[in-house]
Amino acid sequence: MPETDAALWPVQEQTLEKWREIYNDKVRRLPNGAWMTQADGRKMLEKGDGYFVHRDGQLLGIGRASGDRIDWVASVTAGAGGGVVCALAHALWCDTVTLTVASENKKALALYDALGFVKTKEISKWYVV
Repeated sequence: MPETDAALWPVQEQTLEKWREIYNDKVRRLPNGAWMTQADGRKMLEKGDGYFVHRDGQLLGIGRASGDRIDWVASVTAGAGGGVVCALAHALWCDTVTLTVASENKKALALYDALGFVKTKEISKWYVV
């Protein structure tokens, strides 16, 4: 994993709505993306796994990471996805990082491949309504 000078800022009570706003803006563009409600945001705040990623005072993006997993990444600044992923991965302090990504997100898949991630399995979610 490449080094990065990007810094993480944990989501706090006063920044939660901004994080949710960015998340919901980004996820609405993804097929089957899950909207983050206020209750979901509160759970994230309690868990402490939501982050803003900055470099030199500029917001690069947001993400969720804990344990050995990165569960969500979004860049806000064009071309900053790699810095966001690397900052989140380095914060986990583990040898192997698991990252989840939508199979339709070809741009993200190409980035993760370039960063050295290896596809290990595909998970499908099906709903009966």
